[in-house]
Amino acid sequence: MRLPQTQNKILTPLIIKIIYTHNMIIKFNKEKLVEPLKNVVGVSEKKQTMPILGNVLLRSLGGGRVLLVASDLEVEISADIQLGEDVELNHTVPAKKLLDILRSLPGSGDVTMDFSDSKVTVKSGKSRFTLATLDGQDFPYTEIKESTTTPIEISTLEEMINQTSFSMAVQDARHFLNGLFVEMTPDKITAVATDGHRLALCTSALTKGPSESISCIIPRKCITELRKILGGVDRNKLKLADVSVSNKEILFNIDNFLVKSKLIEGNYPDYKKVFPDSLPHKLNTDKNEFKAGLQRMAILSNDQFKGVKLSLDSTSLKLTTNNPSQEEGEDSISCQYDGDNFDVGFNLTYLLEVIDAIKSDNLEIQLNNSDSGCLITSNNSGTDSKYIIMPMRV
Repeated sequence: MRLPQTQNKILTPLIIKIIYTHNMIIKFNKEKLVEPLKNVVGVSEKKQTMPILGNVLLRSLGGGRVLLVASDLEVEISADIQLGEDVELNHTVPAKKLLDILRSLPGSGDVTMDFSDSKVTVKSGKSRFTLATLDGQDFPYTEIKESTTTPIEISTLEEMINQTSFSMAVQDARHFLNGLFVEMTPDKITAVATDGHRLALCTSALTKGPSESISCIIPRKCITELRKILGGVDRNKLKLADVSVSNKEILFNIDNFLVKSKLIEGNYPDYKKVFPDSLPHKLNTDKNEFKAGLQRMAILSNDQFKGVKLSLDSTSLKLTTNNPSQEEGEDSISCQYDGDNFDVGFNLTYLLEVIDAIKSDNLEIQLNNSDSGCLITSNNSGTDSKYIIMPMRV
């Protein structure tokens, strides 16, 4: 239906006003957005099929609070932050570009973001950047439903991840190895990681564990992002993380961050069977001296296999390595050893990663013979760790 000309004249100013007020401007201190954004954008992934996954969602929550969300449809991280004045926001902005821009701005002064229909202008001092935006309504985000949670000390959660996650497989065809196995009982939590050549296990007590045992396999990407967030949490401010597990998802509520991840489906190997019944020989040595010796051997070890041979006797541990260029390295460190003399080879990178995870100064390694793996144990404050490393030919 065509409107009379007089009515057109009346409506024109109104239409212009609506378009003008659609611009939304928010002003904030740079650091208020940079810190949480660093922990959120790690999961954003620009896929050609869904370009919006390369963006971060900024959505108003009221009272000057803003929700930040990034997702790759497998792992989702959100943060509830106090940013500034209360404005109506529901836009997505290129995640990594926004973070790089904010980081590049000098000082820690105020930043202005001016949103229009399909763009945002970021201004600070004499710097000005214009980025393309996408509508926040199209971002694949749904609010988290309330569920039963298990409280875990943040320091315990971080320690368990740090002491096990390095043993996860990387892009293994056995997909269930490409993650961290976690088992929670009413009084204990256990984390296990293995790539088939080594295994790391860490246990800790729970004060309020689940009423029934729960187990799941958490993907590598989720564990990587969790470590970043846990490392930046103010320990004086908060001590607990709330964890909830459903059939297909796990949720971590840490400070003002929520980390949601799909779980890896499949049956994890029975890790209890990996630990040998008997390892009669014990080797005790200084952890730092052993680490320094291994690092020297790494200089001339085979780039592909990273092998080191350990030759054991009662008072000294001889380390030797070689590579295809006929180059050789040899060293010896003091030790206490109560078993038969024999030679055994290991991947020195695996040994170094275990040494870095152990906090005690003394290292105890249990062995049987040149064909069996070694067991390295550690009793840190609050957690118990065990490591199995299988032998290799050197």
